[in-house]
Amino acid sequence: MIKEFIDMPRLERWVGKTFRFLSPNTWTTLSFFVVLIAFYAVVIHRPILATALFTVGAILDVVDGKVARLNGSATKLGAFWDGTIDRFVDMLMILSLFFLDLPQPVIPLDILLFLLLFFTLLPPFIVAYANHRGAVPDPTEKVIWRFAFRVEYVVLFIAAVLLADPFPKAALYVIYASLALMVATVIQSIILVFIKSKNYPQ
Repeated sequence: MIKEFIDMPRLERWVGKTFRFLSPNTWTTLSFFVVLIAFYAVVIHRPILATALFTVGAILDVVDGKVARLNGSATKLGAFWDGTIDRFVDMLMILSLFFLDLPQPVIPLDILLFLLLFFTLLPPFIVAYANHRGAVPDPTEKVIWRFAFRVEYVVLFIAAVLLADPFPKAALYVIYASLALMVATVIQSIILVFIKSKNYPQ
């Protein structure tokens, strides 16, 4: 839902003009390396640095698309690369949660985080697979609307990293909220595929 507020024409033009000195694919690749360093910062217990770097990585993920659209250089390969890097970034962010000093949840933490990883990665796969198989043609990901796009859960993951040291119980609640949001998004996406598929020949 936050994504709808970010996709503002004036902001998009400003970001595109400001960051056009590098190619969209370069910004995409840079976002991965920034997040990789952020992950290492979590491992060595530098939550403030990790939070700052995760935030920069998230901003760079927005920049690549804005630059591509402004320059008229958006390509299918670029979209593929952006989506692929997004999945690596999602993995690194969730993997970083394993290194936080959190209270023991109701279920074992490793199972909780595995479920979070699975349900975080599944919605874009559902949309892409529905599009690939022709059940719901949705190359721009606008037909199958979702509760959570990347912005929502990335903000929650960053919040968990930031809160873990001073407020570990609050960080755990943020992780619970993230999982609940992503489970709801998966269910919503599957239901919408079945509903929207009625509008297309099968």
